[in-house]
Amino acid sequence: MKSDTKLSVLNITEYNLIGNKDPNGSYDRKTRENLYWIIEKLRSHTRPLAKLEVRLLEKFQNATFGALEEKDKKVKFEVARYRLSNNVKRTLKLAGTVIGILFASGIVIYQFILGTQTRQKVDVAWYQSLNKVGLVSKEEVEQIRQDLTTTSVELKETREFNAELSMQIEQMILNNKVTENLKYILKQVYNNKRAKYVRSGQTMTLKYNSKDVASYNYKNPKLWYLLGIIESGVLRVYYNDEEILEIESIFGRQGEETPPGEYEIKNKAYKPTWYKKETVDGKTRVRAIPFGHEDHEIGHWWMGMKKLGTPVPGSYGIHGVNAARVNEFFKKNFDWRNGSAGCPNIQEWYLNFLAKMVPLGARVNIVQKDKWVKKRDFIPPSSATLMRGRQMGKDLVERG
Repeated sequence: MKSDTKLSVLNITEYNLIGNKDPNGSYDRKTRENLYWIIEKLRSHTRPLAKLEVRLLEKFQNATFGALEEKDKKVKFEVARYRLSNNVKRTLKLAGTVIGILFASGIVIYQFILGTQTRQKVDVAWYQSLNKVGLVSKEEVEQIRQDLTTTSVELKETREFNAELSMQIEQMILNNKVTENLKYILKQVYNNKRAKYVRSGQTMTLKYNSKDVASYNYKNPKLWYLLGIIESGVLRVYYNDEEILEIESIFGRQGEETPPGEYEIKNKAYKPTWYKKETVDGKTRVRAIPFGHEDHEIGHWWMGMKKLGTPVPGSYGIHGVNAARVNEFFKKNFDWRNGSAGCPNIQEWYLNFLAKMVPLGARVNIVQKDKWVKKRDFIPPSSATLMRGRQMGKDLVERG
């Protein structure tokens, strides 16, 4: 390439990084993260792609990069396997096939043919046989029996709760009350297998049980507007000049206040690396914490914000909280002195919705004080549904 002018969305460094890669190649974790980020940048572009970028997107839109570590393991395995004699290999293959067929047949019968009660009896019989050879005590067998009974009851309650939730959401759709109850719906269907985000043209639709819950244009940033109110601790979301959400938000603590002003969404990253500023032995350093690490505290999505007008030092974005410690959100929100390091923090179920729906370029306004407080109608769920929801809480989210 003679110059960078032939590119519309990517810069020359990004183009050179991905240009000579294989869509099915194996690379280290850092390289894979960068490649997926570049592909997503091409896929979610707001400007027309250059010809070179169109070819790149066509080449990599279905890329499935393999882990370099896995490739090394496969090579070592093949070398070891080659050293075995043909007779030994045949014997191992035959034995493995027989064991595999028996194991797979047992799993299929256990999972799809046996009923719940029969499976429980099989489990108890299995642990009783272990008890006979001294691997499991009688007390452990009894505890396992009780645990299985409890699990069966919990699964039944979860199915009943999901059925009630489905009926409730369908009723909201019929009564045209989704907007008033969207906050409640997003929390309940987060990580639920029945909930899906489906793209069609410029429209993104949240579906639950194949029913359309809410549809929005996820390509036009002019339709979206986010308003963060520091003193009130809320983030209001507007679509086409109508407020669709008001959600709790954590802003910067004393000494690291969130700068008021106009911003726009400049990038979005899924399972982002968190760059945490730390002071060790009197020296300030920035530590890169990958998603999944116990110290990672910004959730599944990062929505980077670019300050308009007079720039401010630092990097700001809307992000979540540590998925394993969601209750910390309420503690931080209750006491502003334990707030964020400056970024607006919201909970994962709302963040997931915004990351899917709000396009790049959407405006975000951060203000210090609210001008008025609106009263909103809310149709609460039935008392039985709400009580079960509180009891199951996070368990419902994990089970989906």
